[in-house]
Amino acid sequence: MTNGVEAEQWLLWTERLRAIAQTGRAYSIDPYDRERYVELDAMAQQMQAALLQTTPGSLGGRFELDGGYPTPKVEVRAGVFEGERILLVREESDGRWALPGGWADQQISPAGNAEKEVREETGLIVEAVRLVALLDHSGHTYRPQRLEHVYRLLFLCERRGGELSTSLETTDARFFALDDLPELSLNRTAPRELELLRTHAADPERRSWFD
Repeated sequence: MTNGVEAEQWLLWTERLRAIAQTGRAYSIDPYDRERYVELDAMAQQMQAALLQTTPGSLGGRFELDGGYPTPKVEVRAGVFEGERILLVREESDGRWALPGGWADQQISPAGNAEKEVREETGLIVEAVRLVALLDHSGHTYRPQRLEHVYRLLFLCERRGGELSTSLETTDARFFALDDLPELSLNRTAPRELELLRTHAADPERRSWFD
């Protein structure tokens, strides 16, 4: 694109514009200012649609921002080991593999969300025993990058029961050796996260990593 700027960077800029517009709509008192913020949001959506080679209407709620002041979305991922092997799920959406997890639900604690995601996606009952890392999604090499600003909580969990099964979002769940991994869904799980989990599982005194 212009001056060598990648489309991914333009998408991040348009998302920032939408966040500014959202804040303006939430806190502006003047009706004319609110109208301008609505127009700014619409223009940013049109830019997103052009970059994605689609129409604003076809984006649907995929990039819809919540009301009020914009804050990062929270995602949880769980690391469950069986000996030296780690639990991964095959995502229905892209056929690749990732740590069990997803968006954190309201009214459930961060650890509770990690435990819930494992149970729903794999059938296993686990207990979250340690927060391994708090990661800023935009500061790492996930692909493709998300338009939303995301904080990812990475928990080490221990198995307490259950049997492996699948869900509406996953087509398989298995334990893999870390030196013999399947193709990862790199937007959901990065190899570095698996190494973080392994080092924390081996060293109970290791401090949590955070961005």
